[in-house]
Amino acid sequence: MITSEQIRAARALLRIEQDELARRARISATTIRRIEAVDGIRHVSVITVGNVKHILEEAGAEFIDDGVRRRAILDTEAAYRTLRSIAERSARLHRGLPSVTDADLYDDDGLPA
Repeated sequence: MITSEQIRAARALLRIEQDELARRARISATTIRRIEAVDGIRHVSVITVGNVKHILEEAGAEFIDDGVRRRAILDTEAAYRTLRSIAERSARLHRGLPSVTDADLYDDDGLPA
């Protein structure tokens, strides 16, 4: 069974505010605070806690015995596709911009212009 401490730790690890987690889980921030309180999980439905856990796992948390850690990226092909997509978007944004050369940055004496 997951604990209140693990939920708090996962949220902190992923740098997700309570309001943001509540929005993603489609519950109130008060419910998140209740879940994270000492023994608070007992006062919230199992379905709601499971949903919050699922949201945190989708964001990259891995719940382990008595703790939480950031999930390792095992799918190198997916990581490559993501990085490739970022590079292609960046290239599209920079298309048409004038290129910068050393002559633009330095004067005849090699000092910054």
